[in-house]
Amino acid sequence: MGNSSGSMFYAFGAILIIYLVGVSIYQLVLWIKKWRERRKDEE
Repeated sequence: MGNSSGSMFYAFGAILIIYLVGVSIYQLVLWIKKWRERRKDEE
């Protein structure tokens, strides 16, 4: 039982890391879009 709970923990950790990476990339894309629009407005 200890082995299966350990693998469940690793699976949960992997899903959490993938989720955080995906959210970070999404936020980065939104920030770049906003920055490019702001730069275009200044010109």
